[in-house]
Order: sequence, then C-alpha cells, then structure tokens
Amino acid sequence: MSVAVIMQQHILNGFCLNLLWNFAETRQDQKFILSRGVFPHIIDALLLQLGSAELATLDHDSRLAAHRVICVNEAAIGCCSGWV
Repeated sequence: MSVAVIMQQHILNGFCLNLLWNFAETRQDQKFILSRGVFPHIIDALLLQLGSAELATLDHDSRLAAHRVICVNEAAIGCCSGWV
C-alpha cells in the first residue's frame, strides 16, 4: 500500500473519530455508539504507532505521515475522554 493511501486512510480515520467525539455528548448517544461495537476501533486508533519507515527517514512524506498518526491518536484520546 502506498504512503499516499495510508495517509488518506489516517485522515479519514481522524475525521471519523472527531465525528464520534462530537456526537457522543449525551449518555444516550454514548450507549448507542458503544452498542455498535465502535469502542475497540477507538482503542486501536489510540494505540496506532508510526511505522518503521516513518521513523527511519525525515523526509517530507514521513513527517506528514507522522503528523497524521498523531492526529488520529489525539482524536482517539478525545473520544475516550468523553466517556470518562
């Protein structure tokens, strides 16, 4: 899979997590989200790490990929903190 496709997937993942974060404001909305089996995906996004290629090089694409991973992690933290 190319770096561009992976970065686009990270962008989509971040948008979806932000949507969940905004949607889960009430207890009823939170129960609905949890009933759909979304929580394991949020934890997976929280644990997402940089690949060895991003860590090995410091070129522009690698920095962008690292930034996207960090954005996904932050959005996942937001989702988790909304349920605490």
